[in-house]
Amino acid sequence: AFLLARRMTKQEVLELYLNEIYYGNLAYGAQAAAQTFFNKDVSELTLGEAALLAGLPQAPANLDPLNPDPEVQAAVMERWEIVLQRMVDEGYITSQQRDATLAAGLTFAEPPDVPLRAPHFTVYARQELEALMSDLGYSPEEIARGGLRIYTTVDLSLNTLAQETAANQIAGLAGQNVGNGAVLILQPTTGQILAMVGSIDYNNDNIDGRVNVTTSLRQPGSTMKPFTYSAALELGALTTGDIIWDTQTVMGDYTPVNYDRTFHGPVRMRTALANSYNIPAVQTLREIGVPALLEIMSRFGVESLGQDASQYGVSLTLGGGDITLLELTRAYSVFANGGVYVPTTSILCILDSDSNIIYQYEEGCPTGNFTDQSQVRQGYGTQVLDPRIAYIIGDILADEPARQPAMGAGSSLYTGSIASSVKTGTTDNFRDNWTVGFTRNVAIGVWVGNTRGEPMVNTTGLTGAAPIWNTLMTTIYGNNAYLNEFGVDGALQADRMDQPPGISRQSLCFLRALTDPALDCVQRVSEWMLDSPAARWNGQGLDYPQAEPIEPDQPPAAGPWLREVEPDIYRVLVSPLPPGSVILQVAPGQTAPPEPLYCQVPIELQGSSPGAREQLFMAPPPYPDDAARA
Repeated sequence: AFLLARRMTKQEVLELYLNEIYYGNLAYGAQAAAQTFFNKDVSELTLGEAALLAGLPQAPANLDPLNPDPEVQAAVMERWEIVLQRMVDEGYITSQQRDATLAAGLTFAEPPDVPLRAPHFTVYARQELEALMSDLGYSPEEIARGGLRIYTTVDLSLNTLAQETAANQIAGLAGQNVGNGAVLILQPTTGQILAMVGSIDYNNDNIDGRVNVTTSLRQPGSTMKPFTYSAALELGALTTGDIIWDTQTVMGDYTPVNYDRTFHGPVRMRTALANSYNIPAVQTLREIGVPALLEIMSRFGVESLGQDASQYGVSLTLGGGDITLLELTRAYSVFANGGVYVPTTSILCILDSDSNIIYQYEEGCPTGNFTDQSQVRQGYGTQVLDPRIAYIIGDILADEPARQPAMGAGSSLYTGSIASSVKTGTTDNFRDNWTVGFTRNVAIGVWVGNTRGEPMVNTTGLTGAAPIWNTLMTTIYGNNAYLNEFGVDGALQADRMDQPPGISRQSLCFLRALTDPALDCVQRVSEWMLDSPAARWNGQGLDYPQAEPIEPDQPPAAGPWLREVEPDIYRVLVSPLPPGSVILQVAPGQTAPPEPLYCQVPIELQGSSPGAREQLFMAPPPYPDDAARA
């Protein structure tokens, strides 16, 4: 710096600086910025235009005049006004000139076509590069100076496939007011972003094509439900064998409804999650509390929701909070990884101008020299969820027969011999469609909608986003050139994780077969259940409690008049009641509950109750009002 100051004047140093620094949108130097933003030579800029450019280098990634996002535009205009005011304060212009400049406004050039095959990924990778280099101790000036060689994670053939697949699907939905789509493809084990399509056409202003929807906040709909059930299993508030009542539920001013506008009575977790029933998910979050869901989302890498539970209600499990497609797909990768969270990355290798390795991720540098300053990182991740819970959730989301009542047979969620797990989501008024699914090798997240949030017409996650997801998953698995890109250390993994220890199949009554009078369980199903309490997160890792194993309930040969024979199913000695034998009184204006059909009989009175018999009953909902409706 001393020698440079002796060779050059302050004016020359400033000129050199302004002609080298980054202004955003791939524009380096003031002349390039003038051409990019105003289609002018730098000498032709007006006062307002020059003031706008002067404010951009502070944060070119966030201050993008060509980004139509209203929040970005507001930040750009605020920065512009600050520069003009500083010019008044320093005596370069008068307040009248400032006011006239603000009144005249700005007219930007039409954004040039970006000659990039993966523009949204490129912009995202540039931002990650700047953050990464800053973390490594490099200044913004050093980063902007150039001379670096960067190897990224993107596979251009996959990115093109995702772009074309999404564009074809959106074209077919144009009559339903569907204008845009976004796709993210990850390698779950390493967190590498192999494809990032932020819109179907980067250069189409009619759909705000430059907005990267994979990193934009949207409501995720029912894709939140697997996290709710994961938290319930972890806390021990629910097992896969417990009964959840899908009945009319009123919670103050909030009355949740199912997508099909019907009630399905008693269901278990597999049926509720596979068919995406809303009321059981709300009842589950009602039981565990909103803070528990926020905590597990944070643990899975979702930062957008925060930790302030007062901002949300139980509708959070139905998508009542904003997150990004990148966060959502990364969170689903935790299930793919057997409960391991791996941060996502777009950068594999950074080399300086002398081919020295500045940074390497997962052996990502094909060339270069290691030095004492080289930073090497591996994508091992952190175990944030009991692998047994991850296995169960993945198994439910892969269960084609279980989801058929709501999704139909052979829907776009079915991938044949590919052992994939998948979940859809649809927000109110059809504003957002989602499908997120995975194998151990591939995780794909898809969004369909309109960038500005205009509602679509009768387009759901199943009909809007799922066909894109299905085409991509089956195409990748049908082409070894694609599939081999997802190998780790040169090898692919089995599509499904192996059954972890501490989990076993248990026989349970098939709930639909329990009809009155249920004297015995005439039909049974098999379900995965934990053999011991789940591991819990302690803030840094998992604690595996040293507790007694969970033993399946075994009914005694002779016992009391009420005993639980399996989760939430009781054998009860009862005597039928004649119709009209019980008069139920309720407060004025209230609806009387159904008349009871049976009277519970103590075992010692069985001899004096000749009509008494043992029957099976399901436990009612835990909330009295819900029990009356059930």
